[in-house]
Amino acid sequence: MNRILRFALAAAILLPVIQACSGTADSVFHNGRIYTVDDSQPWAQALAVSGGRLVFVGDNEGAEKYIGPGTMVVDLGGRMVMPGIHDAHTHLLLAGQHLNFGCRLPDSATVDDILDTLKGCAAGSPKQDWLVAGLFRYDQFPDNKPHRSYLDEVFPDTPVYLREGTFHHALVNTRALEITGIDEHTPAPYGGELPRDAAGKLTGELVETATELVDPYLPVIPAEQNLAAMRWAVSVNNQYGITSVQESSAHLPTLQTLAALEAEGGLSLQVAAHLIWGSPQFGGMDNEGLEQLIEQRRDYESEHVDVDFIKIWVDGAPTPPYFTQADVLPGNGGVEFERVLFPSDVLNDAVIRFDRMGLKIKLHVAGDGAARAALDAIEAARKANPGSAIRHELGHTNLVTPADMPRFAELGVIAEMSPSVWHIYGRLLGDPPRDAWEFRTLHEHGAQLTVGTDWVVTPTPNLFPALEGMLDRGDESIDLPAALRAMTINGAFAVGRETSRGSLEQGKSADFIVLDRNLFEIPTAEISETRVLRTVFEGRNVFHTDESR
Repeated sequence: MNRILRFALAAAILLPVIQACSGTADSVFHNGRIYTVDDSQPWAQALAVSGGRLVFVGDNEGAEKYIGPGTMVVDLGGRMVMPGIHDAHTHLLLAGQHLNFGCRLPDSATVDDILDTLKGCAAGSPKQDWLVAGLFRYDQFPDNKPHRSYLDEVFPDTPVYLREGTFHHALVNTRALEITGIDEHTPAPYGGELPRDAAGKLTGELVETATELVDPYLPVIPAEQNLAAMRWAVSVNNQYGITSVQESSAHLPTLQTLAALEAEGGLSLQVAAHLIWGSPQFGGMDNEGLEQLIEQRRDYESEHVDVDFIKIWVDGAPTPPYFTQADVLPGNGGVEFERVLFPSDVLNDAVIRFDRMGLKIKLHVAGDGAARAALDAIEAARKANPGSAIRHELGHTNLVTPADMPRFAELGVIAEMSPSVWHIYGRLLGDPPRDAWEFRTLHEHGAQLTVGTDWVVTPTPNLFPALEGMLDRGDESIDLPAALRAMTINGAFAVGRETSRGSLEQGKSADFIVLDRNLFEIPTAEISETRVLRTVFEGRNVFHTDESR
């Protein structure tokens, strides 16, 4: 963000505070149990809001002077209030498209169930039109082996593209292979695979970067549908108390749609848009186009959209049957670079370059080898750019070796976790299975933790089940205050907005949520059932239920 814009934003933050010293507030919320995530004043009873900012955080008596004839007064009735949630890893447009407009495969299904669903989605469409659907799992196919032959039986003339549950892989039918020109002689791109069956024929599976061979042929989604999908995704986030996110796959349609929603005044989230580098399979264009988009990122910057962020996939997914995560090799402790999606020099050079440009990088790491390669790249950037203090982060931070635990604090690297994913895969990941998401160990080593949903891999952007999980992790549990910091102020810190968001303090943005229960007074096992009754973003009610009135 340029200096002029930062100065303007700083002035906007201070102005309502100055004005409120001699006037009343737009709204006052009192009689609450307000957890501020501010160490100097952890609890309060009341909040006063003016111009979208908090002008008072304190007791009921102190809030009274802010109440005037035009002040909206809300009696919280003893409800718990906390800062708005920061989702450190989400995919807004992808979730909005898939969950609101896409052809959705049933979660528990046989091949016949999948085919029946696909028939329904294809009904009424010309047979030459692409049929794009998801999400499938490998265990839904006989012997855990997806094959294009199942799709060919029903769709001999319609090209079919099925997304796998992690979005890292896909399955296509024979017609799709014909249209895209993929055959037994087609080489897989670096980091990808085109599996074959026992007869040596292509199965139709596209592993990791191999999906980029088909992506250019998939139908372009109209801008109007993208906008509707984004509106829906933002409203769902507000429903779950989310007021700030890191959009972890900001390709061109994502940026265009965020800009359109901002222009109509409907973007009730602060968005850190991570522009994709080096991954055409996720970026929707070749590497040259991705570089150009990064250069032109200022065209999409706005009040609620920050664009000085980059996303790099270092490896794949730690799930069966391919286990495309990069591990640390047993014995010598080296990185399994054949599964890293870039040669080490290419990865290091990219991190050094973006760090020098002042861009924060989120590096997707699924395996402990990828985590080490990412930390090595950041260490190289620290040495090359000694004046830089950019807060880079590892995305997911599933698996980390003991030797690499201290490096997060040493290098100033944020450990972004996606704990909601364990509700799908459990605590163990990788091959062989190992304990994943070591919250306590990372926390004790001084790592700054954030949490994300990885929506659309998860069905909703609800972080309360994840919050419960962080407290019920056996010897890797952390306490409630630490977990709430990971969901709020740490997220603001990660995107450089800790002075304006993430906690309830005078002068900060009035982003807060009202809960149906006090998290500090209930058993841990009930935290996952928490409901948000009201979400306030910049002083505006962007979600509320009848119970919140």
